[in-house]
Amino acid sequence: MVNLAEFLVDTAGRQPRRPALRLGSKAIAYGELDELSARAAAMLLADGLCAGDRVALMLPNVPEFVILYYGILRAGGIAVPMNPLLRDRETHFHLRDSAAAALYEWHRAPGGGAQGAAAAGVRHHAVEPTAFAALLAGHEPLPDMAAAAPDDIAVLLYTSGTTGRPKGAALTHAGLRHNAETNAVHVQRSTSDDVVVGCLPLFHIFGQTCTMNAAILSGASLVLISRFDAHEVLDTIERDRATVFEGVPTMYTALLQHPGAADISSLRMCISGGASLPVEVLHGFEQRFGCPVLEGYGMSETSPVVTFNHLDRPRKAGSIGTPVRDFEVRLLDEDGNDVPSGDIGEIAVRGPGLMKGYWNQPEATARTRMATSTLSTGRRISSSAAATTSTRARWRRCPTSILPSRSPRSSACRTSALARK
Repeated sequence: MVNLAEFLVDTAGRQPRRPALRLGSKAIAYGELDELSARAAAMLLADGLCAGDRVALMLPNVPEFVILYYGILRAGGIAVPMNPLLRDRETHFHLRDSAAAALYEWHRAPGGGAQGAAAAGVRHHAVEPTAFAALLAGHEPLPDMAAAAPDDIAVLLYTSGTTGRPKGAALTHAGLRHNAETNAVHVQRSTSDDVVVGCLPLFHIFGQTCTMNAAILSGASLVLISRFDAHEVLDTIERDRATVFEGVPTMYTALLQHPGAADISSLRMCISGGASLPVEVLHGFEQRFGCPVLEGYGMSETSPVVTFNHLDRPRKAGSIGTPVRDFEVRLLDEDGNDVPSGDIGEIAVRGPGLMKGYWNQPEATARTRMATSTLSTGRRISSSAAATTSTRARWRRCPTSILPSRSPRSSACRTSALARK
């Protein structure tokens, strides 16, 4: 059985009293989080959830997101995380396309969850902390966890739709598990002593895998921040003695420019994704705060991380690093051939985190070459002068750093984004 929710159960068994989640002055220990997610699973089953049913979440970074996310997986359902700011028309599309059985929305969400759910004929549940806690208390914890095959779908994650209508990337239990393990063990090298600041949205694949799943796998404490504010983040790092911070470039710029003098010497590493981090911001942040910042590349369809800079290897500012464990990367021209070293090419990816396909969209899936266990990403970048050991190499497990393209010849994405979609 490879159910992704096993992470939580295993960690809770090792350290039930260790704080799992923190939000302001409130803390939830791993044992309590495990029990609450088991109660959520029982609640979902009592509400009629069947194996494989989709359950949508429109929640900010609050404990209820984590409880429901793992509760859905424990009950055998498929989680469909959605941006709480979606309008009613967008919500309606996501719910109808995924054929969701229910939607759980934050009670103060400014989006169009209730209206979209009504239009799609989907049960809508407003999540208010006190009422939700009482609801969970009315259900006994589910004693067993639903079995899951490696290629069973765990999460439907919708792309932003920048190149058309949003598509649901079907991510598997095994793929998400492998990516979380890779991030926790090989990239972040997390332990139960770590305190991770989670201001990346958990409805996004970057926040889900690199922050939430990786932290719970390693037994770290995850500090939730619902809305980014530079002053609050710096105070939180100082107060909780955080060791890992993960953010997007605009957050690093705001932190660097903040006039405060918080003590964040407890940080041992930072991770940047979502867009290319300006080199001057990277150097400025590292010089001011004395903490290395690592960049990588990935996307929703790859669970997400494909390449990353590593602490124990030479780093190249402005690059997306080297392939992570068990992933292979090529840069291809329009005919599918390897590009010469230094030229621009499309990233093609092979590895255990690839999506199963786009939900109910076989033609769109076929265009990504998924039938060959390869994902054509549509992203074009420039290799460095020594990007591979051989310009005619086949699949490359460990090329040297690849630089994001800043050339006008690149007509597609030019960033070193982690989970751009």
